[in-house]
Amino acid sequence: MNAKQIRGLYPITKERAYLFSGGLAPVSVRHEQAMKKHMDWLSEDPDDMYVNGLDADASDCRRMFAQLTGCDEDEVAIVESTSAGCNIAFDLIDPVARGNVVFDDFSYPSSVFPWHLPPHEALTKRFVHAREDGIIHLEDFEQSIDENTVAVCISHVTPIEGFKQDIKKVAEIAHAKGALVIVDGAQSAGAMEIDLHDTGVDFFSTTAMKWLLGAAGVAFLYVRKEFQKQIDPLVISWGYESENPSHSQFLDYLQWQGTYDMSAYLTIPDTIDFLNNNNWDIMAKECRKLNLWAKDKILSEIDTESLSVDSFLGQMSSFYLDLKGPVTDQYKIDFYNKYQTQILFVNWNNRSLFRISIQVYNNKQDIYKLIEALKDYQEKVRL
Repeated sequence: MNAKQIRGLYPITKERAYLFSGGLAPVSVRHEQAMKKHMDWLSEDPDDMYVNGLDADASDCRRMFAQLTGCDEDEVAIVESTSAGCNIAFDLIDPVARGNVVFDDFSYPSSVFPWHLPPHEALTKRFVHAREDGIIHLEDFEQSIDENTVAVCISHVTPIEGFKQDIKKVAEIAHAKGALVIVDGAQSAGAMEIDLHDTGVDFFSTTAMKWLLGAAGVAFLYVRKEFQKQIDPLVISWGYESENPSHSQFLDYLQWQGTYDMSAYLTIPDTIDFLNNNNWDIMAKECRKLNLWAKDKILSEIDTESLSVDSFLGQMSSFYLDLKGPVTDQYKIDFYNKYQTQILFVNWNNRSLFRISIQVYNNKQDIYKLIEALKDYQEKVRL
C-alpha cells in the first residue's frame, strides 16, 4: 500500500492531526469490519467461542508477534498490558541477599515501583543517570551492574524523550555479571525493527494499543526459551488440563488465566499482518525521517526546546513549551477541540512539555497543522 492508501484506512486523519500513537492508536476501517464480524458471531453462534475462538485467536496473535519481533511462538505469552507482563517477569526472579536491581533515569514507573514491594523490597535500587548530553552511556551501565545485580529493567525506547536504548549491549553487560534483563517495549514494538533473539534480552513486554496499532487490553510477554526451564508457573486456571505441570509448559499457564477480551484480540491479526506484509521496516524508517524533519521544523517555527537527541531518535520527540501555568486537563481539552490536533501534553520537571508520535498514517500536513495550533495557543497563554 502507498502512503495515501494507508492514511485512508484511518478515518481520524480526515479531520485531526493525530500525533498520539505513543499513547493510543486510532481504530482503522479494517478494525471496524473485524468488530462487526465479531458482533455478528456473538449474535448468531456465541457458544462457538469455546470451540474455535479462544485457541485460534491466541495462536494467531502469538505466531504473528513472534514473526514480527524475531522470536519463537512458544516464547510468547499473551497478557493484558505491558505492566502486567513486566510484573510477571519481576515475580519470577528470586530475591538475593545483598542484591540490587538497576534502572535508568528514563525507566517507566511500572518498571520501578513493583520492586519496592515484597519480596523485592530489600533489594538495593540503583539508577544509571543521563549525562549532560541527554544520553545514557553504556559505560555507566557497566559501573552500576555487578555480581549482586539480579535484574536490569529499562525501556527500549523511553516514553518521553524518545531515547532508543541499545538493549543488545545492555544485555551483554548484564549477562556478563549474571543479571537478567527485562525490557519495557511499549514504545518500540511496531515502531522499529526488532530481533529479540539477537538482542539476547530475557524478558520483553509490550502492548498492542500503541505502535502495533491494536487495542487496549492485549499485550505480549516474551520469555527467552533458555530461561523458561528455570522457572515455575505462578497461575493455573480453568483452561489448562495437565495433571503434572512442568517448567516447559510455562507459557501455557500464562495463556490460560481466564477468558480474555476477545474484541481486543480482533485488532491484532489484521494489524500485525499489515506490518509484516507492507515493507514495515521501510515504513518505520520513513516515520523516523518524518520525525527528524518535524523536530527541526518545530524548533525553527516555535519558541521551544527539544529533549530528544537525533542520533538516538525513533518515531517520537518531545519539546518544552513555555505556557502560563501548568498543563491542566481543561487546557488539553480546549487545545484538542479547537485545533483538531492530538499530541501528548504533560507537566514535566515543573515545565510544560509536549510529545509527538509519528505513525505510518501521518504526513507533513499534520506537522504544519500542529505548528499553527501551537503558535496560536502559545501566543494566547504565553508567559
